[in-house]
Amino acid sequence: MAKFIEIKSSGAGLAGGNILINADEVLLVVATSGTATTLTMSSASTAGDVITVAHGTTGTTPSVRDAINAALTANPGGVKAKVQLPTGITVTGITIA
Repeated sequence: MAKFIEIKSSGAGLAGGNILINADEVLLVVATSGTATTLTMSSASTAGDVITVAHGTTGTTPSVRDAINAALTANPGGVKAKVQLPTGITVTGITIA
């Protein structure tokens, strides 16, 4: 059974709400800037396999990258782990390209 992590987006309209990401498919999590984190999925040669999480920044540790990595490694055998963002950071959009 697949394992999922959940990231809550405060984006407007369809960009908002809880987004589920298949944890079994995540190969790499990179903080590409202070306000963006990219997840590369296992079949990144096709569309929809690079996920960009746009978020606010407070310059605090842990970073959003660290929060996603913690969610990926939490709750082994579970179905879903929620990404606990650092205090003061909100996700403003998640783009799948």
